[in-house]
Amino acid sequence: MELDHIGLIVSKEENLAFYEKLGFKKKNRIERGYDTVVFMENNFIVLEVFIDPNHPQRVTKPEALGLRHVALAVDSLEEMMKVVECEDIRTDWFGRRFAFTKDLDGQPIELKEKKLGIRAAEYNTEDKWVREYKEQFGAEPSFM
Repeated sequence: MELDHIGLIVSKEENLAFYEKLGFKKKNRIERGYDTVVFMENNFIVLEVFIDPNHPQRVTKPEALGLRHVALAVDSLEEMMKVVECEDIRTDWFGRRFAFTKDLDGQPIELKEKKLGIRAAEYNTEDKWVREYKEQFGAEPSFM
């Protein structure tokens, strides 16, 4: 089994420019009576982007069940941060550096630096995300 594509809903055509900044290129466009579907590709990652302003806003606090974020491996966080606005760089529990950004509709996108020889690292329980989760839900995240 392998991942075929990721489907995203965006509110307007201008949102495609965000994904182009991340290196995605438009490959195919389908106009339907009620929305537009644009297929974008970057290496072996395919996005099926539905452009439709009629969907409700993304719920973020508390997060709804379902897709949490899309994570993309990048060569250099510093170079990507010149292209899109990101949160501060953090280190995951495997020792890899990452930062979050959001598309124009608020979909979280994790940019994670490519790294060989991944090793387990002690997770920083004082991480900003962990503190916010504790404040919001009154408990530690379940992966800890």
